[in-house]
Formats: sequence, C-alpha cells, structure tokens
Amino acid sequence: MGRLSQTHIRTGIAILIYSLIITVLFSVVMILFRDTATNTAYNSSGTLYQLSDEEMVAAIIDKNAVSIQESRLVSTVDYQSEHIMQIFSRLIPYALIFLILLFATSLAFWTFLRHAYDRQANRLAENLDFTGESDSSQIENPTLARAHGKLKARFREQLDDSKRLYSYLSHEQKNALSILRTNMELNEQFEFTAQLGDISDSIDDVLTLSESEDSSIKGIVDVSLICAEVCDKYSKIAGNIVFEFDEETEIWAKQRWIYRAVSNLLDNAVKYGENKPIIVTVKNQHNSVVVSVQDNGIGIPYETQEKIFSHNYRVNELNQDGYGIGLSLVSHVCDLCCGFALVESTPGEGSTFYISFPAA
Repeated sequence: MGRLSQTHIRTGIAILIYSLIITVLFSVVMILFRDTATNTAYNSSGTLYQLSDEEMVAAIIDKNAVSIQESRLVSTVDYQSEHIMQIFSRLIPYALIFLILLFATSLAFWTFLRHAYDRQANRLAENLDFTGESDSSQIENPTLARAHGKLKARFREQLDDSKRLYSYLSHEQKNALSILRTNMELNEQFEFTAQLGDISDSIDDVLTLSESEDSSIKGIVDVSLICAEVCDKYSKIAGNIVFEFDEETEIWAKQRWIYRAVSNLLDNAVKYGENKPIIVTVKNQHNSVVVSVQDNGIGIPYETQEKIFSHNYRVNELNQDGYGIGLSLVSHVCDLCCGFALVESTPGEGSTFYISFPAA
C-alpha cells in the first residue's frame, strides 16, 4: 500500500507540473501577443477624444453642440495600452481556471487509463494458467506480454526442478526403505515391515501428485490385474472383499497411478465399511474402463460429497490418520489419464466410488 501511495503521489506531482508547464506556455504566448499589440500601438499616432453619453447624443443631433476640452484628449498609444492592460487583467482569472481544469482533466484522464490498465492486468492475473496452453502473444499490452512470458518460463523451470527433486527424493527414500525391509526380514523383525509399506505407499502418493499429464510417459496397463493385486493385499487385512472383473480392461497410464488410486479407494472402504462386505468391480463399458469400489459402511453426508475429492479433505477428521490426500490423489490420477471420478453415497447405508478411464 505504501508503494502504491508513493506512485499515486508521484503521478499527481507529474500531472501538476505538466499543467503548470502548459499554463506557463499559454501565459508566455499571451504576453508575446500583448507586446506585439503594444508595439503596434506605439507605431500608430493620433488623438482620441472621449465623449460622455450626453455628448454622444448631442453630437448625433448637432455636431456643433459639442465643445472639445483639451483635458479630455487622449493619445492613441495611451488608449490602446490601457485597453490591452484591461484585457490582460481580465485574462488572469481565466488562466487560473484553465490551470485548474487542465489539472482536473489530466488527472481524470490518467485515472481512466489507469483503471483500464488495471482491469487488463486483473483479467490477465485471473486467467494465468502456466500449466496449460496460455500464449503470451494473445495479450494486447506488450509489457504485460513480456512479463507473462518471463513468469511462465520461470514457473516452468521451477516446476521441472520440483518434479526432478520429488522424483529423486522419492526413489532414494524407496531404495532406502527396500534395503531396510530386506534387513528386517532377514532378521525376522516382521512387526515393522507393515509400517515400512505404509511409508512406501505415502512416498508413491507424493510422487504421483507431483506428476502432470504433459510431462509423463504412459504405457498400456491392465486395470484388472492391478485391482486384483490391490484386493489381494487388502484381503489380508479384511477378508470380506469381493472382486469382479471383465476382460479387455487396458488403458493408457502408469501402473503406479492406478495402483495408488485403487489402493486409496479400497483403504477408505476398509476404514469406513464397518467390517461389512466390499465389492470391487472392473468393467469395460462404452469404450471406457470403469472401476467401482462399493462398501456398506457409514456413508457420506450429502452436503460434503462434492468436497471429498479436494485436497486435504477427510471424511472424519477426528479418526482419520495419514496425510488426507487419498481422494485428491484419486482425482489427480483421473486427470492424468483423461478420466473422471465420482461418488454415490447414502448416509448410514454405504458409498460407491467410481473411477473411469478411456480404454486403450
């Protein structure tokens, strides 16, 4: 705010100086005009006699009725000089009014241009999309276009650096965890291996969330095989999981993406399913591969169903453990694969989560 106020003060001073300069130039021109008129008067010669109104009427009736008095004779030079000075004395208030109007109109014009510029800058700020296909050439103002291009390039550099850092740290951490898991299994310390698995899954979640569609290399993955692997893992925790699948359920994706998305859905179903049966299905419908995870647990309130795929939302804040990024990761995976996610839920009766992907 302080910098903005200083800018407005400097702008006001600049406009005032501009108005003064214009007024001074106007005054100089008028003075030059006065000097020219005065010099013209000095070059002329003659005498004027000033008549009163009564004498003017008498002169019209009878020219001989007017008697000329020497004291009332005025030279042409004096008369014109006095007349010019009267004109300029009357111009002084007009010059002041001109100065005030010039300053006011200049300030109003600057304010209008400033608001127009701010509106364009605000529209640009609201529509900034460095992750999309925004083009700086579409911006009319060249200064803003250059600034947009520089910001976009800088953002891309920072984003690429962050992705490389996430990838490096994630792989290094997973390698360290693999070595630690192997050592613990060799030493028969099996009570901690499950916790290592949870940590490894969390690292995969963070790595998945850091990826984007345009910078990731996809391949053909079979969703049914991945879901079968996830169901087999969770069957050791909850023995009430039913798995059904169709053939031809291949999509373009990364295996880790689908594995983590289905794992998060099944993990929520186990936590909130109240130990009731859970049904996982994979179907090929209308050239789309649809995965559904159905539980018969506590369900989700209607007013919160639209929020559950947002970042850091949890169904039950008091009892939920972990990072709270499970469903936002599911939504992100769907975005990476050009799919979508939705939920159907009735409080007290259970929930069914759907994730759909274009078939390969």
